[in-house]
Amino acid sequence: MDELQTSDDLILDPQQHIEPILERVVDEVLKPESYDETLVAQWVDKICDRCMKDLAQLKKPYKYIVTCQIMQKTGASLHTGMSAFWNEEEDSVQQYVWPNEKKRDTNNSRMR
Repeated sequence: MDELQTSDDLILDPQQHIEPILERVVDEVLKPESYDETLVAQWVDKICDRCMKDLAQLKKPYKYIVTCQIMQKTGASLHTGMSAFWNEEEDSVQQYVWPNEKKRDTNNSRMR
């Protein structure tokens, strides 16, 4: 039988729980790579699968949707849209853009 969860077990702070997962997974997959259009589909699959696995391991009673977009930095624009019907008081979206300008280090954390 499942243990009853306390209210503390139900709390999910995106900055504390979700963003570190997204940052770690994306860094692990993309940091060592140079852009190669033929590998983009593999990278997207790896990022989505690993993020979903790690989010599920949080064992929080939430539903997760993971999407990933990868494009080469050429100065071209990217237009994307999202539509959702949810409870604005309880549901949210977390976005992670890589490379994160604030965390870019001397090891060049971006695709070459």
